[in-house]
Amino acid sequence: MPAGRVRPGLAATVRVELAKLTAQWPLRIVIVLCVLVPVAFAVVMRAASTMPADTLFGRWAGTTGFATSLTVLNWAASYGAPLLAGVFAGDIFASEDRLGTWKTILTRSSTRTQLFMGKAVAATLSVWISFAMIGVSSLVAGVAVVGSGPLVGLSGQAIGSGSAFGLVTASWALSLVWITPFVALALLLSIASRSGIIGVLGPVLLALVLQLLSTIGSGQIVRSVLPSTPLDAWHELLTDPLRTGPVLQGVLTSVGYLAVFACAAWYLLRRRDFAGIDGAPANRRPAAVRISVAVAAITVVLLGLSGVGGTALTARRLNTSIAATFGNLAEVRYEWQSGSPADNTIPWQANCNRGGTPIGVGVSDSSGAGDDWSCTITDTRPSDGAGVTTLDLTLKSNGCYQVQSSPGAVGALYVNDDHGKPFINPLYAFDGCLGTS
Repeated sequence: MPAGRVRPGLAATVRVELAKLTAQWPLRIVIVLCVLVPVAFAVVMRAASTMPADTLFGRWAGTTGFATSLTVLNWAASYGAPLLAGVFAGDIFASEDRLGTWKTILTRSSTRTQLFMGKAVAATLSVWISFAMIGVSSLVAGVAVVGSGPLVGLSGQAIGSGSAFGLVTASWALSLVWITPFVALALLLSIASRSGIIGVLGPVLLALVLQLLSTIGSGQIVRSVLPSTPLDAWHELLTDPLRTGPVLQGVLTSVGYLAVFACAAWYLLRRRDFAGIDGAPANRRPAAVRISVAVAAITVVLLGLSGVGGTALTARRLNTSIAATFGNLAEVRYEWQSGSPADNTIPWQANCNRGGTPIGVGVSDSSGAGDDWSCTITDTRPSDGAGVTTLDLTLKSNGCYQVQSSPGAVGALYVNDDHGKPFINPLYAFDGCLGTS
């Protein structure tokens, strides 16, 4: 660099890297899709006769725009965020290897520190903005197309439109914390492999592996260290009462992985010799092979340990959660049907077991995730003489559950209010979460 010439600062480096990212047509198309896809989803939910009931809030996606947005969040956080991280960050360093521009930018444009920070900040901002655009588009389109009716929370509670707007917005904002470690991972893969393919696809493949690990086992040892655990933190915002422990745990876990991935990426870039043989393209393949072998080995180990350790998914906790959720939904149904406040003093009692074992009076020792849970709900007021309601339940390893009621006990999917207007019976089938902490 000529004597007396001052290198641009970090802000200038970030602007240049952002300009380079937004100048690429594939990335422009991704940004446009972040706006259009949620709008199309809201339109489909408004017109569809069946809802995606296999995901949280999916069964309500056609009744209120807040549920529409949360349904999109389920998919966007699980798969969209890793994809965005790979697209915007996975090739941002590897492209310099492919184009052979390392020596030029490091001797004429910026220092190694400025370059690393500039690319990292630019990639992170791009992913955050794209993800936020999905959230804004899904919420605005959902409310405009589907409606702004009240939201049924994960504890069966009715959430008014004003509160629902704030909680949905907070859920999307909290998910930004989960995204950031994937951006750092994409940067690490881009530097370590020097391959844009590995940098782009690596976060997506890891997300698929994490979903597999999360599905297979509910052991607390592995779940407590998986980077996918913070993905479920936003569920707590939609439960009543709200528990801050899982939210804090999710934030700390995300920050921990962010620090590990970012420091590893900086270490590899800092020690690399761009002027010697280390900068030759021939060295890309061994690095890619080593990364693939390491990821495969870690995956095998985690798969073997996925069920090790105690589980927080116990019958005692499920009894408490199901009784409260069923009771809240019973109140919601009564209010929707009659337009009057419901009696919230009904002492509902739940007794759950799994595997077809007869359900007794006491608390069972059943535990763990599975689709073989069964629960009975009882109104314990002697004056009622009401029978029990049997529920078929699938408990997932992340602490959320899907319930199917007996139609003979709670009624059909659609029932009429006192004025003859049909509405979805909230007791027919419902979702809830008890967490895994």
